[in-house]
Amino acid sequence: MRIAVLSDIHGNLEALEAVAAEIRTREVERIVCLGDMIGYGPDPEGVVQLVRRLGCRSILGNHEAALLSAAARQWMNFQARENSVRTEQLLSAESLAYCRSLPRSLQLADAVFVHGFPPESVFLYLFNQSDRRIAHLFASSPATLYFVGHTHGLRLVRQAEGETVRVPLAEGAIRLPAEMGHIVNAGSVGQPRDGDRRAKYLVWDSVTRMLEVLFVPYDCRITADKIRRLGFPDAYAERVCRS
Repeated sequence: MRIAVLSDIHGNLEALEAVAAEIRTREVERIVCLGDMIGYGPDPEGVVQLVRRLGCRSILGNHEAALLSAAARQWMNFQARENSVRTEQLLSAESLAYCRSLPRSLQLADAVFVHGFPPESVFLYLFNQSDRRIAHLFASSPATLYFVGHTHGLRLVRQAEGETVRVPLAEGAIRLPAEMGHIVNAGSVGQPRDGDRRAKYLVWDSVTRMLEVLFVPYDCRITADKIRRLGFPDAYAERVCRS
């Protein structure tokens, strides 16, 4: 199965449209969204609608979780909490219900998909997890491949023979051997924080075990202008066009 993996779109419709157009040029059987379709960006409603039209299998991110309860919003900093309230106001009743209904994890082919850290945390960051905790994850579960988001940074964590290795993921293709455990951070479609403003997404082939890391250009200035017109924090506009 060939699966496109998207994460952290964050209300950036222009980035998602560019990625969707790129996906159409590839032989992809499924699309999975790792959560955080909303938040920070100016078009949460448009993003949710397009994600659904694309037939994505989506899971809960921390920004969708923030729509469930005030307690979930407490995991955010003050600025993000305020933005979450504004984002909720921009969503239709149908999209709100959809976001609140999302599962915390998904298993497809030979992979497990979760927003934060396996097995189903939407709040924990991969980079904060110790080697010991990662080793325990693979020792306690039959799964050997996980896809996560949340950090906005492309990253690969390998676990083999008791050793944990963490490496950045660059644009291109890499094979993930079946005899190793892997956690793949998919980066961000709508708000990369790696110094490259292009939208990022992955294509995973469960037969060949090849992982493609794809960078897609789009006009981030359109998104940044929308953010400013809505009166959102200027930092959110600066992030989408940062290079």
